Amino acid sequence: MKSDKDVVCSLPHFSSVVDDSPGILVQTGKTLLYGFSIVNSGAAATYLQLHDAAALTDVTLGTTVPTYVIAIAASAHKDRSLCKPLYFSLGLVMFSTTTPTGDTGAGTVVSLEYA
Repeated sequence: MKSDKDVVCSLPHFSSVVDDSPGILVQTGKTLLYGFSIVNSGAAATYLQLHDAAALTDVTLGTTVPTYVIAIAASAHKDRSLCKPLYFSLGLVMFSTTTPTGDTGAGTVVSLEYA
């Protein structure tokens, strides 16, 4: 009989404070995002911009349209496990900003599960 430890797998995990400068390159190459936990302790909403890009220099905030945007309300925490992972073919680059497609940074604590 198999135990839980025989069937449980562990995905790579990323955890950091994210803002607009310089942003974060999570991984280059094909990336699947399986889940996230985001904490916004600020007094205004923040937006986590997720870009399908191979390098930070491939993204110009305020110009490059994000592949996905996750909104986090003021003083809020958002957790999600995704039934269908988000796919990034070039890599995953992320920034936290004050508007969905803007270039003004907003500090947000982010944890990701990806492969």
